[in-house]
Amino acid sequence: MTYIIIAAIAVLTIAFVFLCSNYSSFKDWLVYAVSESEQLFGGGTGKLKLRYAYDLAIKAFPIITKFISFNRFSKAVDEALEIMRDMLKHNDKINAIITDKEAE
Repeated sequence: MTYIIIAAIAVLTIAFVFLCSNYSSFKDWLVYAVSESEQLFGGGTGKLKLRYAYDLAIKAFPIITKFISFNRFSKAVDEALEIMRDMLKHNDKINAIITDKEAE
């Protein structure tokens, strides 16, 4: 019985580490997704952009989205938007890409 408990703890620990490392990649990818949705839909379409980013996440990270609620995903999008806004402030090339796509 002790071996089963130890094995279960080991499996859960490995799964947790795997999910955490993928979540870091997921957050980095999410900055890309919110930038893409901003380019595609422009300003004033927040709910549409959120849904688009969520749909992209389901395709790119199907396992992670099973463990993250839509509400938590929305909060992660808010964090990614802050990173994107900071990038726009400090990088004129990125700002031009987003702005040019919005103007089309």
